[in-house]
Amino acid sequence: MFPAIFPASDLPYVKHPLFGNAARGTNGEVYTNPYASMVSGFQQYSTSTLNVQLELKQDLKFITEGLSARGMVYTKRYSYFNLSRQYIPFYYAASPSVSDPKGYTISLLNEGTATEYLNYTQGDKLVNTTTYGELALNYNRTFNKLHNVSGLLIGIRRNYLNGNAGTLTSSLPFRNQGLSGRFTYGFDGRYLFETNFGYNGSERFAQNNRYGFFPSVGVAWNVNNEKFFKPLEHVINKLKFRATYGLVGNDQIGNAGDRFFYLSNVTLNDPAYGATFGENGGYTKNGVSISRYANEGITWERSKKLNLGMDLGLFDSMNLIVDAYKERRSNILMDRAYIPTTLGLTAPVSANVGVAEAKGLDVAMDYNKNFGKSWLQMRGTFTYATSKLLVNEEPQYPSNMLYLSRVGQSLTQAYGLIAERLFVDDEDVKNSPKQNFGEVRGEISNTET
Repeated sequence: MFPAIFPASDLPYVKHPLFGNAARGTNGEVYTNPYASMVSGFQQYSTSTLNVQLELKQDLKFITEGLSARGMVYTKRYSYFNLSRQYIPFYYAASPSVSDPKGYTISLLNEGTATEYLNYTQGDKLVNTTTYGELALNYNRTFNKLHNVSGLLIGIRRNYLNGNAGTLTSSLPFRNQGLSGRFTYGFDGRYLFETNFGYNGSERFAQNNRYGFFPSVGVAWNVNNEKFFKPLEHVINKLKFRATYGLVGNDQIGNAGDRFFYLSNVTLNDPAYGATFGENGGYTKNGVSISRYANEGITWERSKKLNLGMDLGLFDSMNLIVDAYKERRSNILMDRAYIPTTLGLTAPVSANVGVAEAKGLDVAMDYNKNFGKSWLQMRGTFTYATSKLLVNEEPQYPSNMLYLSRVGQSLTQAYGLIAERLFVDDEDVKNSPKQNFGEVRGEISNTET
């Protein structure tokens, strides 16, 4: 359509480059000339990250053998900016000409906007700071070479501040704190027991729901360390059975803007809710809008998970790990399905009403074998997972409309029309379900359209 640049001899009295282009429509729009974009200026950016960490460890064996303490503080500061200095190229288009020796003449397309000087454009300016601190107490000791006891107690606190938040809510420091602990007991390397807990606090919930307690427990049996298993150790070098059960909390629920569920979000100067009045309607006042109502009842999403596992080693060369799990999630945050319009609400109302479950099987295998100067290594994995929605915030559908319910369906179930592909030929059209979607072949997924 046009050259990257016309020869300078086309307009010898012009000092700027003669970039080629063509008009797009009648509004003075032109196409993108990649060469002109490349040489018309430059961009500059700078980024820096500062990490500072201080850690102190103290052996407390003067109190009791195996006891130690550790403290750590950490800060990270990130900054970034970019800018550009660029002129707006002069674009020219060619027109045929029988009188010109070259066979064409060129004319300027953007005389009113092009520049011969550099324009300065500011880009992004980002800065944020993270501060983190933790204090831990650790204990590890073995009694009579049979009883191994260990424990850990750790408290953490994190503060994150964004200098380019964009909103009042986002400009406030993000803070989390919590206390976690672990206790383990092992007898003769055969019988293992472990229990954990987390007492975590989240800024997203009201004071009555701010902290959650999440315990877990696990047991394991190293069968290969039993005396009766010695005759088989040349074949089965490792055999371990495991079982864990625990409760996990999740505070990353809702939308990114729903930072404080217990606070309402009110705009006191919203033109969309304004009013015009006065003589000849000459006075306008912005109104008040609400995008979120305060809800002190919203709390942690909770997950109860059971895991059964086995570790198997054969001939000192093959390892097999099998894990089967079942998980039940409750307190899933959902928008209420039906709120009477007589309440006059202008924003949706959410609550922890959803329940779902998932279960699956994970298998991992690896094989390593040396053959003199050669070796063989193989790895493989297998995963099966399924999920189901047990409680959903939806209307009470009558018996002839139960197909609209999402209860009992997979959490990743797609709803509505799914476009498979374009039709190939008339034969493809004849052999497809009846539909009126033009050239696109589609299917109705599950229930909803």
